[in-house]
Amino acid sequence: MATQPPPTIPDELLEEIFIRLPTPDALARASAACTSFRRVIKGRAFRTLHRPPLLGFMDAGGFHPAQAPHPSAPLAPCGADFSFVPAVVSSSSYYVPPGAQEDDGEGPRWRPCDVRDGRVLLDWRSFYPRSVHMWSYRQDCARRQVSILMDSSELGDEERCDRPTWTKQERCNAADFHLAVCDPLSSKYVLLPTIPEDLAAQPQDRLHGFEPVLAPNTRDDGEEDPFKVICIARYMTKLVLFVLPATTMQWSMLEPPTSPSLERMSCFDCVRCCFYWTRPYGWSDHLMVLDTRTLRFSTVDLLTGYHLELSDLPDECFAHRHANAVVMGREGVLEMFSLVGQHGSFALYHTSLKNSSQQWKLEKIIQLPGQYHSICTMRAAEGFLFFRGAPEGIHVGNVDCYSMEVKTYEITEVFTKMENTFNPRRALPYFSFPPLLSEPTI
Repeated sequence: MATQPPPTIPDELLEEIFIRLPTPDALARASAACTSFRRVIKGRAFRTLHRPPLLGFMDAGGFHPAQAPHPSAPLAPCGADFSFVPAVVSSSSYYVPPGAQEDDGEGPRWRPCDVRDGRVLLDWRSFYPRSVHMWSYRQDCARRQVSILMDSSELGDEERCDRPTWTKQERCNAADFHLAVCDPLSSKYVLLPTIPEDLAAQPQDRLHGFEPVLAPNTRDDGEEDPFKVICIARYMTKLVLFVLPATTMQWSMLEPPTSPSLERMSCFDCVRCCFYWTRPYGWSDHLMVLDTRTLRFSTVDLLTGYHLELSDLPDECFAHRHANAVVMGREGVLEMFSLVGQHGSFALYHTSLKNSSQQWKLEKIIQLPGQYHSICTMRAAEGFLFFRGAPEGIHVGNVDCYSMEVKTYEITEVFTKMENTFNPRRALPYFSFPPLLSEPTI
């Protein structure tokens, strides 16, 4: 007698089994077992039940995978970088000092400027400075004005005032920037069109800063929104938004009815479709908020309730970059962590602001590992806050990196003794489902 084929397990029953797997790592192992398992697991239901794991960090050097014993280490790919994205700008468009090595990491290349929903937003730029005094220089016996675009978040603390990053053109405008969006796990990418010259000229003002970001996914059903890029262009007298949705691949410009001041507010966090800007050092009297759905700005009072007590502490208690971070927490509540250093120890002060209240309330004080001479928060993303610690005498690039889950305050080590090529100031946490669990995001 012919043998009967084994009975097929219905997809609905497989879903019920896979839903009970405790971690994305367990799901990945099941997905690798056979194609039918993989087809079910890649369905959108699992992306709504499991949040994407932290796979590592992105910086100018590429991808740095999470290290064991971090629970995401088995899922983290190795050797990912941005070499699959072709160069679009000739190196001759950028200043390179005589005698510089061709590939020393400072010259023009794709550098990540934002990470969201498994995608990486890349900016083609050079880090080489050029000596300038009084925002001008002499050429052919004449004094010429230049437009210097400073990205304070890219520069070291000691370099902030004397090492600008710029292109070689005498006048920079928004049309000079080249951007790309990529999925580093699938090596897929999209080169974005540059902002048209006529559109970039409409503000009729000198460009002072240019900050491209990826708008977050606004859907909660597990499906992916097409990406949208928003560029916050700071001019000397106004602020303008340039917006490019992937559905049209065409730039539009919007000048908000109220032009907020983002001066000295270069650190931002993204929470529930809104970007929150804070000062990189110390306290300001408000948070600046951009709603990516309406493209409108607003403010949130910062110096109320318990924050008044924190702001009264000596300035040296907040001598850390990105001292305040807005985090993804409970629905209807704005939550923040403030890094405070006193008497050689460091702590995070968790405060919250409910929609119905105007007073910030202290939730908890979390003591951080005590073996470090200095601690600095890096960024908040996906319900986690990241910070780095450096022992005394250790180079700032050779540090340990930690994550803290906002809901449980659980602190987990992500990296140990990072290499000097890793720049913690621009390290972007990369959350994504590995290829075994999801389709490419581009």
